[in-house]
Amino acid sequence: MTNLFELGAGGYWTGRTRQQPDDSVVPSGWTARQPPAKIPAGQYAVLTLAGWRLTHVAPPAYEAPAQAFRPELAITQITADAEHQVHTVVHGMAEVTCPAGTELTFIAELRGPDGKVLPLTDRFRMPVRSRDGRERVVLADMADGIVTIRVPLRESGVWSTTEAAVNSALPAGFQMQFAGVTVFAVEA
Repeated sequence: MTNLFELGAGGYWTGRTRQQPDDSVVPSGWTARQPPAKIPAGQYAVLTLAGWRLTHVAPPAYEAPAQAFRPELAITQITADAEHQVHTVVHGMAEVTCPAGTELTFIAELRGPDGKVLPLTDRFRMPVRSRDGRERVVLADMADGIVTIRVPLRESGVWSTTEAAVNSALPAGFQMQFAGVTVFAVEA
């Protein structure tokens, strides 16, 4: 197990620690670099490029900006590649059953509080996780609020992405609502 240390605003150590498996990726906002063992009263540990240093300067006060609303990422269409289309079953916009080897294309809209598409253009990562712990990351391309996500399902398994997974890679001001989707990729 690897010990991780949480970094707050400005790279200051928050004092929080946690453990995770040695082979897992260190999440954003955490470091595996061991802070000083003893921090004198009135001093703070801050992580710099050169390593940890102690300072009398207090950490900056930081509050995430209040978000008036979180836009909704709503799937509007799910299609399979031509070879696997006949064997793919779409159950609403939340569940798909298809043969392993299928490439699915998801079309979604980024909607504002009034339900209208927000005309934003960007790209973001979308983690796709299986029930047995495997994880893949696909790229979501957004053009004028229409999002295209291509997911090659090379292996069988139950694959899904949730609101928490989508938002795990996004800063607080860019997070969104998402109902989630599950794909059952079956052995052909």
